Amino acid sequence: MATVVFAKEFQKNLNVDGSLKPRAWDLLTKLSTDQDLTGLDLKMPKGARDSRVRTARVTDNHRAVLFAAGTADDKYYVLVAIRPHDDAYEFAAKATMRANPANGVFEVLHDQELPELLTFEESRVSTPDRPLLVPYRAEELEAIGILPELARRAVLLTDEGELTDLCIAAPEWQATALLDLACDVSLDVVKEQYGRDSSGPGTSVIPADFDDPTQLRESLSRSASRMEFVVVEGDEHLRRMLDGDFMAWRTFLHPDQRQLVERPRKGSFRVTGGAGTGKTVVAMHRAVVLATRNPEARILLTTYTKNLANQLKSDLRGLAEQSVLQRIDVSGVDQLARTIVARAGGARTRIMQDQDQLRLWHRAVEDTPDLAAGDDGWCTPHFLKAEYEQVILGMEIRSANAYLDEKRRGRPRLTRVQKTRLWRVVEKFRELLSGQEKTTYLDIAVQAVGIARSSGLPVLNRYDHVIVDEGQDLAAAHWRLLRAVVPAGLDDLFICEDAHQRLYGDRLVISRYGIETRGRSQRLTLNYRTTRQVLGYATRLLAGVDYIDLADEDDSTEFYRSLLVGPEPITHASQTWQEEKNFIVETVRRWLDEHQNQSPGAFAVLVHQVDLRDKLVRELRSAGVPAAVLEPDGTVEASGVQVATMHRAKGTEFARCVVAGVSEDMLPPRWRLAEVDEEQREEIIARDRNLLYVACTRPRDQLVITWTGRRSMLLPPG
Repeated sequence: MATVVFAKEFQKNLNVDGSLKPRAWDLLTKLSTDQDLTGLDLKMPKGARDSRVRTARVTDNHRAVLFAAGTADDKYYVLVAIRPHDDAYEFAAKATMRANPANGVFEVLHDQELPELLTFEESRVSTPDRPLLVPYRAEELEAIGILPELARRAVLLTDEGELTDLCIAAPEWQATALLDLACDVSLDVVKEQYGRDSSGPGTSVIPADFDDPTQLRESLSRSASRMEFVVVEGDEHLRRMLDGDFMAWRTFLHPDQRQLVERPRKGSFRVTGGAGTGKTVVAMHRAVVLATRNPEARILLTTYTKNLANQLKSDLRGLAEQSVLQRIDVSGVDQLARTIVARAGGARTRIMQDQDQLRLWHRAVEDTPDLAAGDDGWCTPHFLKAEYEQVILGMEIRSANAYLDEKRRGRPRLTRVQKTRLWRVVEKFRELLSGQEKTTYLDIAVQAVGIARSSGLPVLNRYDHVIVDEGQDLAAAHWRLLRAVVPAGLDDLFICEDAHQRLYGDRLVISRYGIETRGRSQRLTLNYRTTRQVLGYATRLLAGVDYIDLADEDDSTEFYRSLLVGPEPITHASQTWQEEKNFIVETVRRWLDEHQNQSPGAFAVLVHQVDLRDKLVRELRSAGVPAAVLEPDGTVEASGVQVATMHRAKGTEFARCVVAGVSEDMLPPRWRLAEVDEEQREEIIARDRNLLYVACTRPRDQLVITWTGRRSMLLPPG
């Protein structure tokens, strides 16, 4: 048996041309068994710089570029790329593999021309308005392992776009190291981060010829090496890869992500970061690591929405074998609460949805006598619902006296008289709710908290570790429940959040619910999903707005960056709704024609409201474009262009997206703003801004935004 290693570039080639996958996996299988290699037509290209480089037949028109290393008894094949026949030979002839002499990181180098930078000058001098991005000498960068020519150019750049263009030609760890330095990360920190496994700077840690398989393995095992290379670890690992669609995020982790996944924690820990920075990836890998590390442990992986929980459950199957997965419960947090109540013998009740709750609050006000004229400010359904969820349920208030004494942090001021009257409305609401034999999700959560704190908590709902994805959307009652199902201690709660994507939960501080993360948090800033053009547009949506995270700290988009490049986002204004629909149809049809190697499910149209979704599905189908509504469980129907509400699209990603209906009247909806007070108006605008940010960060490559009439107030100028 030979050991197979393949590069991230190899995986990208398969995604570009999906028709190559069956033949590529056949190649992978043959190499791993090291048998019957004659059909692969292994050849060394003429004039090869590295005696270990080979090309292998994939199809009549494509060949794989790989390296043969190790010994006859312990052989390694490193698959680097798949290229058209002639390109493969040319690439292979110039490719070499090595251990970086500064830190031992495994690298494959080839002659790739650095971009011609129009403003590149040897004598460039920085100015206060355009300081040098990497304020170090080239020799200092070379000392940590940056290629000499790359270092020489990087230290002269003042333009972020030019630095990103330069980084595209670099080994991935070197590219991200340069971006870190441009984001004010110190040279010492970068040196430690990308060489934390090495014996020391300037030491040739591993011989360049890799004759010793042990030293080759050591180089490949470094965290910075694993950003670009994965070692196939046995038959089970190979089987999971062959059975599913092998995705890059499942394996190629940044050193920051890897240490978050693998390092033990003394208590609760938070991970923050914008859309596409890999928080969900870290959460899933963390669950697998904890389950693998302790075969007796029970792990809960939870999030707010049901469709995201289903997506997590599906994606986990590609990360571990069944014996590990069976110790990880994946559940939406509301489903967890209902399960706890049901297992404790609680009566099954129907859930009242949010809009029906608002109507019931309106009726509760009408049915409560003797409300004073001065009570108008808090007698609105939206205010009452928020007060009930955030204060009464969130703080577990069970009596009028306890409510009078509650400080209600972060809520508008109420007098004691007003609080007394409001409590009477709450009692009426509960009476009406009970009369309809219904309840709310958060009422069930509070009931589950009581069970969890008592000896009545079912054993199946006691956990050693709890991992939370999309933590910004959870309510106070949810946090109390999670605190109750896992004892405080090592690796108890691991929380991933992004305040910019808060769509459901209210702003709160989790330390009030017994979850302390002060001094135990880390922020991710490198985007793995979207191009720098899409990321730049999306972050401009948030400009000038302050965001606070679950620890009551500023959550900034500063230093968010991406190594991916693509076309600039397109904005399109139409005079009529029919004109906008026509533009959307033509855009999607063009994508299908130009990218026939991708399934229709790689493209999406996202809208704010369900009725617009349904209209666009009909419009696309009537024009002969295959279209499908994104299923509630997050399942993507590959045969149809996905049409979804922005809420439903959360947690998904696509190659290209149209974000439609972003007009002045529709986002935020003018009718909603007209019927609420100023405070609620600001809340609606804030949530819809976050929603638009979520929608605009779904595409990997291309973003198109359309509207009819006047553009939304939420869109950036220009």
